[in-house]
Amino acid sequence: IFFEFLPVCVEKAFVYRNLSGKDLENTIFLAEDQAYIREELKKRSLVAFVNDGAILPRESGISSKPMKGSVTFSSPESLRVTMALPHKGKITGMGITKGITVIVGGKSTLLNALELGVYNHIQGDGREYVITDSTAQKLRSEDGRFVKDVDISLFINDLPNKKDTTCFSTEDASGSTSQAANVIEAMEAGTKAFLIDEDTSATNFM
Repeated sequence: IFFEFLPVCVEKAFVYRNLSGKDLENTIFLAEDQAYIREELKKRSLVAFVNDGAILPRESGISSKPMKGSVTFSSPESLRVTMALPHKGKITGMGITKGITVIVGGKSTLLNALELGVYNHIQGDGREYVITDSTAQKLRSEDGRFVKDVDISLFINDLPNKKDTTCFSTEDASGSTSQAANVIEAMEAGTKAFLIDEDTSATNFM
């Protein structure tokens, strides 16, 4: 691995003479456009942007490739915003503002795209201009997860045996207590945008 495989990988991936100059330039331009959108999110009080024409569905559950022949994304008129990117130029799409946004119809596909929008996507992914606040986190219930010293009293107060919820610990959290703990832990980590899918949430918590 160290003396045969890795040197070839480095040679092909990092040595300029082995790369396409045009492809490298396009990759840099795309990254700069994506960074520009992230800055625009802050300026416009948005938490996410999904460009018109984006391909959100994936080829399969185990593939990250865009689904062939899928319907491209089209933003609703009420949420449509326009940005002038440094390289691509004018681009339109859906700007999700700060606050509570409820999505119906195709929600899991869109939420998945938003969840991964904290990362930059490469050319050809279909979600190159799907950009989410870099602090965003997907929250869900996790039955049976370990929780240590988390204040979930904002959500839950009356537990059996008068268990203290201001410093809650358990080796086997229920769906609701695990999701409450996930919210608090995300807040403590500095998360400014929660992505929540009802399909993976605890009903009583919601």
